[in-house]
Amino acid sequence: MAKLRIAVAFLAFCFSQFQVALAAESIVADATKLDLTLGVAYTTDAKFRGVLVQPKWQPAVEIAYERGPLFASTDHGIGLKIREDGTFAAGLGANYQSGRSEKEDHRYRGLGNVAGSIEAHAFFEWLPFGPALTLYGDVGSALSGARGTLYSAGARLGFPLLSKLSGFVDSSFTGANERYVRAFYGVSAEQAVASGYKAYMPRAGIYEIASVIGASYDVTPKWSLIVSFGTTRRLGSVAASPLIDHRSYPVGLVVSSYHF
Repeated sequence: MAKLRIAVAFLAFCFSQFQVALAAESIVADATKLDLTLGVAYTTDAKFRGVLVQPKWQPAVEIAYERGPLFASTDHGIGLKIREDGTFAAGLGANYQSGRSEKEDHRYRGLGNVAGSIEAHAFFEWLPFGPALTLYGDVGSALSGARGTLYSAGARLGFPLLSKLSGFVDSSFTGANERYVRAFYGVSAEQAVASGYKAYMPRAGIYEIASVIGASYDVTPKWSLIVSFGTTRRLGSVAASPLIDHRSYPVGLVVSSYHF
């Protein structure tokens, strides 16, 4: 109940700030932004299939809309930017923390489903040297379902290659609290009987790192084509889970991005 009261207060705060923002003169048509990215990706990203143990080919869809300080996106949910000055941005809002569907990954056989949940979400993005370096991070705490807290952070280095062609290298890590890793990578005594896995309870902490290299080609000033590939590696007690059959796996994507 305490967590629910905190969540309600958090969402009430966000709503009150929305009302203030909607009344502000700074919200004008010129401040409206819309970015759409479509393609395919080989990934464990949870947006379409829920949390996965093994990567799969799936749609890559990213939508980001901003009007003044308000935002709505597939990455950060719906909320309010509390600061944005060209080199630093931070926001608060409500997002969706994906659950798990047993049928989507055979490694989950006998473990059952885990419900998704609305989460309180916060993020930041900092460009200390302009577009050459981006530091980013986010954290979300689910209000129901697994009631897990998931966090990630990383750094992306961009560099020119040819006219209209640029490259980038991205390194990041993902971590979670005990509730989250036990819900998605643990095996309870009851689940052990149903699945055939041994009972196992992973610990909280950073459980995944990823490294990606890619390139972006500007077809027009508003339209870009992006290709990337890399690897992701599970760490620590999550990597030792009986659900994990490979600690490292490849990832990649091919997408088209348009800025309206």
